[in-house]
Amino acid sequence: DLAVAEQTLAQSSKLAALGEMSAAVSHELNQPLAAMKTYLAGARLLLQRGRGVEALSSFQRIDDLIERMGAITRQLKSYARKGGEAFEPVDLRAALSSALAMMEPQLKRRTVRITRTIARAPVRVMADRIRLEQVIINLLRNALDATKQVPEPAIDILLTAGETAVLSVRDNGPGISDLEKLFEPFWTTKKPGEGTGLGLAISSSIVSDFGGRLTAHNAESGGAVFEVQLPLIAQDT
Repeated sequence: DLAVAEQTLAQSSKLAALGEMSAAVSHELNQPLAAMKTYLAGARLLLQRGRGVEALSSFQRIDDLIERMGAITRQLKSYARKGGEAFEPVDLRAALSSALAMMEPQLKRRTVRITRTIARAPVRVMADRIRLEQVIINLLRNALDATKQVPEPAIDILLTAGETAVLSVRDNGPGISDLEKLFEPFWTTKKPGEGTGLGLAISSSIVSDFGGRLTAHNAESGGAVFEVQLPLIAQDT
């Protein structure tokens, strides 16, 4: 009976892990899929108007997104198994710019004031570029969702380099109701069908894999603040 119970428990654990990974894949591929749909609609409209050269630009972006989706599926294994074999020096400024470009279709559908305060010099960390950009995209996407009901939505992005690299994303939404459960897998305040509750859990795991940490708190003036802290690497590395 004990052997059967242990075997059943092991099988249940495998199924739970498989379900969590499946949900993670779905969550992380949602953003590039949404962007592809927007660019495809734009390309169709441009072709109908005889603006083929401009349409080619949209097709190139779609091709880039397909490549990104392949990279995401390859890198999601790191959510369950740590590994630094793909790490390389990455400028956080470039990762932020790329993430904002990925969010462009969603940002165009909303009127949101975005303020960026970014260090002038390179802010270099050791990371996997694709996974780092996914963390930033998750934070930006959450900030957008948090400001849906705000009359004048605003997102402030601050990137500094001191003893560590710190990327801060702040919104003027209602704030975080339960800070203790925030990074637990499948915990979410969003309505059914609007979120899986995996974004922050995945992001926290990725940042931890890079040797940093992801924290959150409510600002005194209202809204939520998320901070990614990562070790800096020497400029000559």
